[in-house]
Amino acid sequence: MESFKEFLEIFKLPPSILSAISIVTGIILFLPDNVIKIFYLIELKSKYGNFIGMLFIISVTMLTVLLIMWSAKKIIKKYKIRRLRKLRIKYLIDFDGNKTKLIKRFIKERDHTLELATNNGVTVELNYNQVIAPAGNTQLFSLDNVLYGDENTVYIKYFLQPWVINLIEKEELLRKKFYE
Repeated sequence: MESFKEFLEIFKLPPSILSAISIVTGIILFLPDNVIKIFYLIELKSKYGNFIGMLFIISVTMLTVLLIMWSAKKIIKKYKIRRLRKLRIKYLIDFDGNKTKLIKRFIKERDHTLELATNNGVTVELNYNQVIAPAGNTQLFSLDNVLYGDENTVYIKYFLQPWVINLIEKEELLRKKFYE
């Protein structure tokens, strides 16, 4: 049982070592015997050939599975990025008048930053959907509203997320909507 546990340790090896194992075992298995004699491995091949063959098959199979998994992850990631892009474009196209005006104001600003009320519904929605974000973790805010008017509203600076700016610049429909 202990030797079986040691054998299972091969499944924990990194791909670089699995590649080396498959190359070495493949060379021992598939080179002609007269070449293997030069390396003094003919006795090793004749004595442990079945184990070497099994090790070769396991390492090649594991490398193939790793390659398939890596490729699948890349394909799925690209699919998710494309899908997210389409959803973001649709979300921005479906903006109502207030959100559109606010985004236009952000775009007109040189640093794409505006001071907005934190308890405004549009601000909360755009922040929740990561269209805008607070410009920093800590901000100073003015007590003018508390002293001279609305004591329930705090204004902080928000910035327009870079992905929004990039989408608007790249997509014709969004350019027409937000730059006109």
